[in-house]
Amino acid sequence: MENLRTDYKYFISPLSDWRILDIKGLMECATIERFKKYDYVRKLLHKMKSQNFVNIYYSPFTKKNYYFLTTKSEALINFDQKNSLSEETYYHDAMVSSICVELAKIKSSVEKVELEHVIKNGRSKTSFDEIIPDARVSGSFNGKSFLIAIEVEINQKEKSRIIFKGNNYLKSSLYNYAFYFFPDEKMMNNYARAFASELGNDFNQKIFLFSTPEIFNGNNDLANSTGLINGKSKSVLELFGV
Repeated sequence: MENLRTDYKYFISPLSDWRILDIKGLMECATIERFKKYDYVRKLLHKMKSQNFVNIYYSPFTKKNYYFLTTKSEALINFDQKNSLSEETYYHDAMVSSICVELAKIKSSVEKVELEHVIKNGRSKTSFDEIIPDARVSGSFNGKSFLIAIEVEINQKEKSRIIFKGNNYLKSSLYNYAFYFFPDEKMMNNYARAFASELGNDFNQKIFLFSTPEIFNGNNDLANSTGLINGKSKSVLELFGV
């Protein structure tokens, strides 16, 4: 097997946890100064693609490239942790990673972010009706610890599926909150009406909804967003006092 230089290995190793990132996300994860220089990193990723250490997904929605590990590099970085990416969900998974990278920057409250594949890899048993979110966030706010389920919706699902998952989160003793992220306010409001009609208006005390169009357009920015929390409009950053 072709060797992967130690410094290059450290550079792409965040993809083991973050799954699929754009070049900006990879540069932000870097701890070595030369891996923060765009032209150097762009050429390096091209080289690593030719050596089959990374694959590329080009999103027609964001007009950006997103990078993920190959089977070859997974074996070199963390053999036990498979990204389990599917071509049909590249865009969705890229949006999950983009949102979660931004959430991880809220250092005052967020301590840990785990994506779905990490959650699954760490499980010892499963339950048929248990919901595994796209990601989960743990930390503390105002002296209280929390565990938040993250759901990223690309397309609106059938009402029965929306209600099934929402009801599971309301009944869950594991998650303190569930955060839903949408590409626009129209879909966010559609989900809000569905939840309210079937679960009651109190759903919004635990299930928070956010419209983050900048993220879905490829601009990794949570500031320009709107949210519905306890019946009031508030962005995710305002929620954490950022």
